[in-house]
Amino acid sequence: LGFYMMCLLVGTGGGYWALFVTNAAEQFGTNIRSTVSTTVPNLVRGSTVAMTALFKWGKSEFGIIHGTFMLSILVCAIALVALMHLPETFAKELDYLE
Repeated sequence: LGFYMMCLLVGTGGGYWALFVTNAAEQFGTNIRSTVSTTVPNLVRGSTVAMTALFKWGKSEFGIIHGTFMLSILVCAIALVALMHLPETFAKELDYLE
C-alpha cells in the first residue's frame, strides 16, 4: 500500500509539473514558447528563496508547525488567485505580430 501511495504522489507531482509548463507555454506565441517553457520552471525554482525566508520568519514567530501551515496557506492562496485570473487559450489566435 505504501508503494502505491508513493507512486500516486510521484505521478500527481509529475503530471502537475507537465501541465504547468504546457499551460505557461500556451500563454505566448509560437516563436517564444521554448523560451517560456524553460524560463517558467526556473522562476518557480527561484521562488524557493522567498519561501525559505518566509519559512524562517514564520518558524521564529509562530513555531515550526504553525509557520509551515501559514506559509502553505499563503502559497496555495497565491496559486488559486493566479489560476482564477488565467485566460482560456482554447480558441486563441496564434498568429501574433512580431
